[in-house]
Amino acid sequence: MKRIDSAANARYKAWKKLKDKKYRERYRKLLVEGLVVISEVAREGYVEELLIDAEKIGVVEEALGVLDAPATVLRHDLFVALTSTESSQGAIAVCRHFLRDVRDLPKRGRYLYVDGIRDPGNLGGMIRSAEAFYFDGVLLGPGTVDSANDKCIRASMASAFRVPVAVVKDEELLAFKATCPFYGLDIQGENLSLSDRYGDALVLIVGNEAHGIREELLERIDYKLRIPMKETIDSLNANVATSIAMFALQGGGQ
Repeated sequence: MKRIDSAANARYKAWKKLKDKKYRERYRKLLVEGLVVISEVAREGYVEELLIDAEKIGVVEEALGVLDAPATVLRHDLFVALTSTESSQGAIAVCRHFLRDVRDLPKRGRYLYVDGIRDPGNLGGMIRSAEAFYFDGVLLGPGTVDSANDKCIRASMASAFRVPVAVVKDEELLAFKATCPFYGLDIQGENLSLSDRYGDALVLIVGNEAHGIREELLERIDYKLRIPMKETIDSLNANVATSIAMFALQGGGQ
């Protein structure tokens, strides 16, 4: 294995830039932490290189010894500077970015559209639930947090590398409307029902945690739906509500 002990190393400086969104987008790469997540991402073919903490070589080799990717050992303090967690497991994977071009996605299917979701944990959980409930993709609207954010990746586990995720402009979203009716989560909507059949082509629109769906999009929604709840509760966490809605819209597991 190669080893890097200097912060002036050109390759190390390039990896450090990946902590910034603009460089992730420019280079189409990102850093992924966690032994379990790295293993799952590797199975999808996205891992290009493994970075290992010099103080945890044995642990990492035991966990990821069969990983078919070149590895570089980093001096402990250099490795720590690349991490975003307080207790690192000693491995970081340099991966190809998972974002897709919306033009490559089929215009018929089950899609989740997130309208200005700001919390990376919420977005990551939504992406994971989209995979769990057989949705065909996740569309990211304006103002939505970066899906390659460290916290988002951890919350989604490896789902972001399996479920198509694409950034879309409003006009690109509306192109789906010809084949996919638009459903929106709205407190004024009709109750979601597990007994109804919502079909295999739709776009579920979920709004910002504090402000909901933008007014211009509300006007485009065909069906407004709400999650029936006890009257003492007026809202749920955005990820929880979205996950329940996706479960219901795909037939409640039936």
